[in-house]
Amino acid sequence: MPVEGADQAEFERWYLASQKALIGAAFLYVGNVDEAIDLTQETYARAWQHWDVVSGHANRDAWNRRVLHNLAVSRWRRLALESARAPSRTEAYEPVDAHDLDLGRLVARLPANQRRAFVLHVVFDLNVDDVAHEMKAPAGTVRSWIHRARTALASQIESEARLVTRR
Repeated sequence: MPVEGADQAEFERWYLASQKALIGAAFLYVGNVDEAIDLTQETYARAWQHWDVVSGHANRDAWNRRVLHNLAVSRWRRLALESARAPSRTEAYEPVDAHDLDLGRLVARLPANQRRAFVLHVVFDLNVDDVAHEMKAPAGTVRSWIHRARTALASQIESEARLVTRR
C-alpha cells in the first residue's frame, strides 16, 4: 500500500521523468495514441499500488517496462480472442502525427521479441547487455533481434515509399 508525503513526491518526480518514454514505447506496442496513454496510466497505477515494493526496486524503470510489456501482451491476446469471435471492425481515432502512426504500425508488424528488443534499445536507449538482461536472453540473440527488426523496418519503409511515389 503506498504511503503519502515524501513517497508521493518521489513517485511524482519519477513519473514526470519517465512518462514520455513509456508512452512512446506503449505507442509502438499498440499503434494507437489513446490506448498507449491508457496502458501507460495503468502501468503507473500498478506502480503506485505497489510503491512500497517498487520504490525499493534496484531499477524502477525496468519494473515499469516489464509491466507495460505484460499489459501490451495481455491486450494483444484479448484482441486476438475478440477478433476471432467477432466480425472485423476498425477503430476511428485521430493520430497525433501521421508519420508516428506509420512507424507504430510498422513496428507492430514485427515479431514480439524483435519488437520488444527494438523498443527497449531505441526508445529507452538501453544497451544490448541491458536489453538482454531485461529480456532474459543472450546478448547475441538480442543483437540479432534488433538487427532483424531494423532490417524489416527499413524494408517496410522502402516498400511504403514506393507505394506513395507510384500514386
